[in-house]
Amino acid sequence: MKKSDLKRIIREEVINMLRGDGLNEAFGDPALAKLDKMGLTNTRWRSFWRSVSKQYDIAWDKLPKGSVRKTLPTITPPDGHMAFYVINQDIDNPFASGSQWRWDTKLRGPAVLAVTIDGKIQYYGRDGGLGSKSATSTFRGTGDPVGKGVRGTMMVKKLKQLADDVYVFDLESYRGGTTALKSKRAKLTLGKDTFKDAKSWKQANLARYKEIINSRVGSRDQVDAMVAKIVKASNEAVAEAMALPKMGQYSELMATVSGQEVPLKNVTTAMGRALQYYGEYIANENDHEREYSEEDDTRRIGSTYYDRRKKEKAGEIKQILNKFTSGKLDGWY
Repeated sequence: MKKSDLKRIIREEVINMLRGDGLNEAFGDPALAKLDKMGLTNTRWRSFWRSVSKQYDIAWDKLPKGSVRKTLPTITPPDGHMAFYVINQDIDNPFASGSQWRWDTKLRGPAVLAVTIDGKIQYYGRDGGLGSKSATSTFRGTGDPVGKGVRGTMMVKKLKQLADDVYVFDLESYRGGTTALKSKRAKLTLGKDTFKDAKSWKQANLARYKEIINSRVGSRDQVDAMVAKIVKASNEAVAEAMALPKMGQYSELMATVSGQEVPLKNVTTAMGRALQYYGEYIANENDHEREYSEEDDTRRIGSTYYDRRKKEKAGEIKQILNKFTSGKLDGWY
C-alpha cells in the first residue's frame, strides 16, 4: 500500500470518528450545522462548540431554526452577539506578507475565517475557554484564534473586507439553554399599560376590545370586523416574535406581518392606535345617537359633526388594517 493511500485512509477514519462517536454536536438550527462543516478541518474546531456551550450555557440542539441570521460583512453586530465571518470559496489574501510562495497567500473556502463576540476576535484560552486576545494571553504567548486564524487577517476591519457573509447569533438571548431557552422580552405597551409577555398582551387586547364593544349603541359590523382582524394579526405577530426573538439592524426586536419583517414596536404601536381610534369611533357614534331624534326627524348641529367624526375614525382604522394586510407597518398611523 502506498504511503499516500495510508494517509488518506487514516484521515477518513478520523473524520468518521469525529462525526459518528458522539463528539459531533447536534444543532437545532441548520445554519449552525453549516458553520460546523466549514470548520471541520481545523483541529481545534471540535472544542469550540463545547467551549461556548460550557462557558455561556448554550444548548446547541435546542436552538430553533432562525436563531442564526446571515447578514452583510459591512454591518457591525451589536453587543451580546457572536459573529462568524465566512468565505464561500477560495480567495486571494491581500494581507499576506513575504514571499508569494507562502501558504497564506490563498485562503481556502468555504471556511470560517474568525469568530467575534462583542466585536472582539475570539481565541482559545489555556483553560479550554474562549476570550479576546488580551484575555487569553499569558506569559507563554497568545492562544490560537477560532476559525482559520490566518496571520495578518486578525482584525475586524480586515475580516469585513475578506468575508462573503457574516452569520450572527444573539448569544445573550439564549444563555441558560441547557435547562430552558431564555430570550429577551420586549416591553409591550398598550395605552398606559406595559406587559412583559405575549399572553398578557393578548389578554389586554381582547379585554380592551370587548370593553369598547360593550359600550356601543347600535351595531356597525364592518368596523367591528376590521378591528377584530387587527387584534388577531397583532396578537399572532407578537406571540411569534416573543417565542423566537430576532434582532434587526438597529438592535430592535423584529416581527413578521404578512410575510414582511418589521420592528415589533411598529406592531404594538399600530395595535394601540387602532384601539384608540376604535374607542373614539364608538364615542362619536354614541354621541351621534343621542343628538339624533327619529320622532321629529331632525338633526342638531352636533349630530352632523359626530357622524363625520366617526366616519373619519373608521377610515383611519381601515388604513391600519391595510398596513397589516400588506405587512408595511412603517410606524406612521
